[in-house]
Amino acid sequence: MAGKAQIELVLAKMREAYPDTFFKCMDETRAGIGAVLCLLYEADGALTAGKISDLLQISTARVAVLIKKMDAKGLVTKERGIVDARRTIVRLTACGEQLVQEMQDVLYRQIGLAIDAVGEERLLDFIETAKELRCVMEPHDFRF
Repeated sequence: MAGKAQIELVLAKMREAYPDTFFKCMDETRAGIGAVLCLLYEADGALTAGKISDLLQISTARVAVLIKKMDAKGLVTKERGIVDARRTIVRLTACGEQLVQEMQDVLYRQIGLAIDAVGEERLLDFIETAKELRCVMEPHDFRF
């Protein structure tokens, strides 16, 4: 097992790099408003709330909160299912579609800058290392 000095060095380097900021940003993209918008965009603009929950692996309650926020901002519309009124169909508005395109432009610019700054090989190595670390760290829940 790694020694205390090695562990402290790694922790100090992690604090310098703030990787939690990077991972938080990625997580929000995966399970927040951005993720729902991207799903709708890829699904030609409409999905049920249940399908969004399944695809993002988040609770239906979380999806309901996200949809309510997006509806209030004019990014989506909600309607009852024709066959089953208990189902909510979520549709992307033109404003929502434009936002997805803008988000993709920003993402591509950011990834391009990252590749230019550290190189494609190092960036891909970082991502692979992050995946390995996630597997090692996931079984431990440090939240109090």
